[in-house]
Amino acid sequence: MGELGTFYKKGEFIFKKGDPSDCMYVVQKGRVEIVMISDYGTTRLSVRKKGDFIGETSMFACKTRFASARALTDARVLKLDEKSFIAKIHQDPSLAFNTIKQMAKRIYEQDHTLMRGFLHQNATCCDVTGFTSYIDLAAFLDGEVKRARRLRHIMAFAIVDVDNYKELVVEHGVEVAVNALRALSSIFQEHLRGIDIVGRFGDDRFGLLLYEADGRTAMRIMETVKASFAEHWSETELEGTQPTFSCGIAIYPEHERSVFLSKAAYKALIQCKAGGKNQIILAPPQPGRNPVQKSLSLNKTTYIDSELDELPEPPDSLLDTPPTEPESPVPPEKPPSPKWKLPFLSPKR
Repeated sequence: MGELGTFYKKGEFIFKKGDPSDCMYVVQKGRVEIVMISDYGTTRLSVRKKGDFIGETSMFACKTRFASARALTDARVLKLDEKSFIAKIHQDPSLAFNTIKQMAKRIYEQDHTLMRGFLHQNATCCDVTGFTSYIDLAAFLDGEVKRARRLRHIMAFAIVDVDNYKELVVEHGVEVAVNALRALSSIFQEHLRGIDIVGRFGDDRFGLLLYEADGRTAMRIMETVKASFAEHWSETELEGTQPTFSCGIAIYPEHERSVFLSKAAYKALIQCKAGGKNQIILAPPQPGRNPVQKSLSLNKTTYIDSELDELPEPPDSLLDTPPTEPESPVPPEKPPSPKWKLPFLSPKR
């Protein structure tokens, strides 16, 4: 589409709640946040990046804006009214497909958020970050592993630990250390999707559930978070100890139970600490299990933007790599007749 849009400075509003919805927007550069502003404060609903649409739902439904959009960073945004949008579709029909795809993705995330809110209405949250507490996150992890086994999904679990939290408290005071946690929490919300789970695992430790993310994808996501965290503190005038974090990651079904998953992520985290901190380490699979390199669900991973084109194509098998051909021809044995089994259920473990 080129850079024909309007430039917005950081913090500048693109539209506000209650404005007429006679157009939609496309983010061409930078990031834009969707916020709900009320007497109780400002709540961030989502973050849109380059290529994302804004305000298309209200335009199609002919409703007023239910939230406000403002530039999270310096951003360039292209405005499209209904006639312009239809003209663009005639020029490029894939635009209609991409619009529907993004809307479906948001509906999917909102459905998961509603389900979580319904099932965990009484979940206790941390006062500092607003994230789920350790006890609730541990219980939720167990339930999600069981669900992933039933639906044949893949899932990453990461434990993030602020390396020098105590040094920050001693050197700069409690308020600076708490601000480090808040900054990291904000970066999680910016880079993760609405369906991902973030919870507290201690005073300076977080637990993250990343749905449909294999090891390579989870590593890339956490590297992005790590870079954003370092960039945030490089822009401050804080002298002396700079906050960093270490991260251990484990993948289901490489670790088949929640207790194995959390222990593997914790061991990887301890390895980070022993290796000098400020690292991200992926835990190896359990003995007898192969690394999973793609989503086990029928849909492509929604972290597809993090994938690299040069990565080799993973094997077609879901859990195991395909057997190699023997050097000498051996007549294959006739496999026994399998019992009837629902195809979408994983075998009992």
